[in-house]
Amino acid sequence: MAIAIVILQNDPARAERLVASMKSVSATVRTVQSIAELEKLASRFPIQVGVLDLDLVTLQEIAGLRRQFGIEIVCTHHAPDDAMWTAALRAGALDCCFVDDAPGICRAIQQSMAA
Repeated sequence: MAIAIVILQNDPARAERLVASMKSVSATVRTVQSIAELEKLASRFPIQVGVLDLDLVTLQEIAGLRRQFGIEIVCTHHAPDDAMWTAALRAGALDCCFVDDAPGICRAIQQSMAA
């Protein structure tokens, strides 16, 4: 069973809003509560995309998820800036979006799934 999208967010209400928005991109969307839970899930099932809150993961963890599991990453944050965006992309993320920018997150996911 492949999991298309996994969401790890600091705020459970935002995570649920993202799940609802991501359903337009994929029927298979799951949430996790920690990077350890995400890694455990990824070791059991293929995951295409992780939507990860930069308050909960480090840039090194993003690079590790990409390297170890081949997961495409879209980072989120409540106040992303140019430096954060640049650092996330250098770590291998597809994009770094404002956490409430569901259309932008969906666009980044759709572009990665189309590739």
